[in-house]
Amino acid sequence: MSRRILPALAMLALTWTGSAAAGGFGGIALGRAGIDDSTTISGGGTATVDENALGWKVFGGWMFTENLGIEAGWVDLGDMNEGGVTDVETEGFFAGALGVLPIGEDSGFSLHGKVGLYLWDQDINQTNHDGIDIAWGIGAKYRVTDLIGIQLDWERYNTKLETDMVSVGITLNLE
Repeated sequence: MSRRILPALAMLALTWTGSAAAGGFGGIALGRAGIDDSTTISGGGTATVDENALGWKVFGGWMFTENLGIEAGWVDLGDMNEGGVTDVETEGFFAGALGVLPIGEDSGFSLHGKVGLYLWDQDINQTNHDGIDIAWGIGAKYRVTDLIGIQLDWERYNTKLETDMVSVGITLNLE
């Protein structure tokens, strides 16, 4: 059965890439990552963090249609230190689906939502935690030219200590 589904999905993807909106993109973003969470750590203690740090990400993807694509990249959610007691550093790879809603006919504005997986590594007080969990987000983009865009995102990364990031980035459209 799966031998039939995979070629069918590949053919569907190939037909989508023929649309006028199909094309690749890449970008880089800087932002504020924040944790307001607590968790049990090894040794039976509790780590409570309410802190912010500089975060960044590099990303790329492919739009199959004007409204549907994929995105993947690397995100570093910073190094947070809660009063010298709890030290948290988080980074990892993300990949997922991207849905885009253009606003207006030729305004250059669009809204987007994304959901996917985050393969993360989080160090809490020099103890390593890692896993694969859900990441999701919403955002807006303004296409300055056919080649360059500015993007604003809010994303949630479900890790041992749940982390959010608000970022502003520059995108390069490769249609």
